[in-house]
Amino acid sequence: MHREKMETLINFFDRNAWDQQLSTYFSEVDNQGKIVSDKIFTVASSRLIYGLSYASQFSPEHLDRAKNVADFQIEKLIQKENEYYSHSYITNDSIESQSKLDVWQQAYGLCGLSELYRQTKDPHLLHTLHKLHQGFITRFHDQKAGGLWGEYSFNTNGVSGSKSLQSLMYPLTAYMINLWMADQENKELYENHISENLGLIYQIGWNDSTNWVNVQFNDDWSIKRKNDGFLNFTVTPGHNFQLAALLLRSKDFTFLPDTTKEKYKKLGKKIIDITLQKDIFHHNNIQYGFYSEVNPNTSLILDDRKTWWQHAEAIIALSLYEGKYEKEQQLLEEYFFNTFKDKKYGGEYFYVTKEDQPITSELKGSIGKSTYHTIELIRILNENK
Repeated sequence: MHREKMETLINFFDRNAWDQQLSTYFSEVDNQGKIVSDKIFTVASSRLIYGLSYASQFSPEHLDRAKNVADFQIEKLIQKENEYYSHSYITNDSIESQSKLDVWQQAYGLCGLSELYRQTKDPHLLHTLHKLHQGFITRFHDQKAGGLWGEYSFNTNGVSGSKSLQSLMYPLTAYMINLWMADQENKELYENHISENLGLIYQIGWNDSTNWVNVQFNDDWSIKRKNDGFLNFTVTPGHNFQLAALLLRSKDFTFLPDTTKEKYKKLGKKIIDITLQKDIFHHNNIQYGFYSEVNPNTSLILDDRKTWWQHAEAIIALSLYEGKYEKEQQLLEEYFFNTFKDKKYGGEYFYVTKEDQPITSELKGSIGKSTYHTIELIRILNENK
């Protein structure tokens, strides 16, 4: 079942976005599969490499394309002078000029290459990964307060006001954990940063007063608030589940003490328990999915659309709970695969409405959307069996 779902998703990009001359995929693809620009984004390409590389275990023909896209990324989308970093996109052989870098694009720039290395153990690819990782840490790591800046300016280094839950989580989930698993000979390159970020996440990522994640932080990692004391950000249920899943995945981190892993597991389960009781589910039932955005100060729904990636993160979190929510997980899986898949044109929708009508104006291929979240979900479900 999962193989068919992977193949269907990959086939949408193979049919519509592949360019034989460039040996890579264009990134921006509309609902019917039409390419809407010549842009090739690092994140979208990297997430395709991830999907193709993982799927190559079951369909070996995907490996050649994964390697082709990786070659294009390494040649065209990575700056190799001084410390390596990823360009945001290229169009008609022209690179976007950047005055600063953001942690999301830089972290996910390593995502696909890390999975390709896990599958191939190519030493030349590992050299590039080490250079990218070194450049990433040099720029984004805050040696004073710990953790990672959300943005880096070529003029001022870490950008004040840019720290977030995402700047702590995404580097771990995008590539660092996967590379730690695949590159055990050099595991010390990643362990301290995974440990440091998890320590901060445990301390500040969850808000016991609101029962939502804390999303935005000041430079000293205190929570961003308005003058009246209310939180100065919105939240998504997907980040609740993503945080819980990350904490539960720490059970496999051999470099952490057992007592630390136990407290992370306890908090991860607590977050899932609380989130499943929230008034976020359509018709108050998990089988109808959940809404996209919430005001953490009031718990009022701000966006009642339903988002594909958030549901993928929820299923991952439930699958890591050690069986307590098997029924809920099954219902949400059925909802996810039945609702976001486009049976007419292929691919999957980014959003559906409150009543599960597809929002076809949102691109199926974009700066960050290709194959990653769904195939990562399938991978974790298979590994948890």
